[in-house]
Amino acid sequence: MQAAGGGSIIVVGATASRRGMPRTIAFAQAKAGQRALAESLARTLWPKGIHVALIIIDGVVDLPRTRQFMKDKPDSFFVAPDDVANTAAFLASQPRQAWTFELEARPFGENW
Repeated sequence: MQAAGGGSIIVVGATASRRGMPRTIAFAQAKAGQRALAESLARTLWPKGIHVALIIIDGVVDLPRTRQFMKDKPDSFFVAPDDVANTAAFLASQPRQAWTFELEARPFGENW
């Protein structure tokens, strides 16, 4: 990417990177480390024209296994994978003069 003069690295993280919750000890630590790595990469690579951004998912991603586990939840409870992909594409297409480092994505029904 540096030789090409630019590019984007989009990292998908979770709210757990900012606050641990009961039963998320290992997950929260891993996501906090992921967030710190993304920020370090951004500070190192942005001056070289490489956009590093972090999407914080505040919700449950709509996957077959999560649907199986949470059968009683309505569609509005889940974050759609295609919507996360569209958010990543938006970040990757931002002009250099207005790069975003961190963006939160959550379903509209999320109680935050």
